[in-house]
Amino acid sequence: MQKDNSSASTSLLSRNVKIEGEVRGEENLHIDGQIKGSIKLDGNILVGDSGVVEADIEAANVVIQGKVTGNVLARQQLEIQPSGQLIGDCKAQSVEINEGAVFEGRFHMLKSSKVPSKPEASPFAPTKLAAAKENQK
Repeated sequence: MQKDNSSASTSLLSRNVKIEGEVRGEENLHIDGQIKGSIKLDGNILVGDSGVVEADIEAANVVIQGKVTGNVLARQQLEIQPSGQLIGDCKAQSVEINEGAVFEGRFHMLKSSKVPSKPEASPFAPTKLAAAKENQK
């Protein structure tokens, strides 16, 4: 992923909020609540420890700390952290599954249109949204 100087805003779905339906947007989304349906974002998605998602997800980068049931398309990077669970198939340019994480499904590696100069620590860094949009072209 390339660095860019623009910043992106992040929406928060708090712990006590439940959404059923389709979620679409251009910014980042941090999920601590529950979503059932589908999610399609230009930005990044972080499913927090208390987040429960029963949906197909499409985003630039996806980090899972909670539970996701559904298929995931991460146009760049997918990371399943030690507390995370992904039950479903996924596609991404790169994937990181940490020790302790749960993954049940199939993985398909997407071809990278650009080779990054060096890996970055977090897909939620403020400079990532513009780079994610650039890589989609």
